[in-house]
Amino acid sequence: MKAKKSYRIWFSQRNGSTLLCKGLEQTGIAGIPGEYFNIFDSNSLCEHYKVSTWNELRDKLWSLGTSKNGVFGIKHNMTASIYREIATLKGISEGEPIDEEQLVQDLFPNCKHIFLTRRNKVRQAVSWWKAIKDNQWHLEPNQQHENEADFYEEHYDFDALTHLYKEAALRECAIQAHYTKHGIQPLTLVYEDFVKDFKNTIKQIIDYLDIEYDQLNIKEMYYQKTANQDSEKWVQRFREDLQKDWDKKIW
Repeated sequence: MKAKKSYRIWFSQRNGSTLLCKGLEQTGIAGIPGEYFNIFDSNSLCEHYKVSTWNELRDKLWSLGTSKNGVFGIKHNMTASIYREIATLKGISEGEPIDEEQLVQDLFPNCKHIFLTRRNKVRQAVSWWKAIKDNQWHLEPNQQHENEADFYEEHYDFDALTHLYKEAALRECAIQAHYTKHGIQPLTLVYEDFVKDFKNTIKQIIDYLDIEYDQLNIKEMYYQKTANQDSEKWVQRFREDLQKDWDKKIW
């Protein structure tokens, strides 16, 4: 299926991107946004999708992320290696300069951008580390998950949390640098806000993308929060550890 219009969701881990994508997909008219550039099991996009040309790769991505009305959605943070592979497929030599947005213009027709952020980076880092350690990245409806009583004491790691805290911030800095370089003005969504007003957020995106509809079907949030009272203990401990020996504590 050929995409007629498209959107790209830019994100860092644990800021609700999967929840948002599921809500958009369930409308039936906003594409099927997913992390189609994540190829951890392969060395290249072509290897991952078993294609050999740019047109084949583009068509494969469209087939995965496009709804019947021609809207293509994807969530991603593009990497230099992905841009380089696409450039090679298009016959651009290694030393030739690349305009990243022009390079993927035909993949993302009539493209709009959505920037997803989370205000509280301490909680974001805690959520990220907890998911790494217990491998519980999402909770589906009626699914339950509880860790053993000693899990939170055993796996608290200030250095790991600090790394993720910095990485979340730096990922957003990199996204903003890309926007500035290419003059992109995205729709900015904040995790703490959209989980409180989920349906209106989905409608806001549909309207922002200029998607036509007779009747808009927006379902309730599909995923549950993975945070619990025990992970909140990590939040408070990490908050205090970050400010250890500070004369004036910020939070």
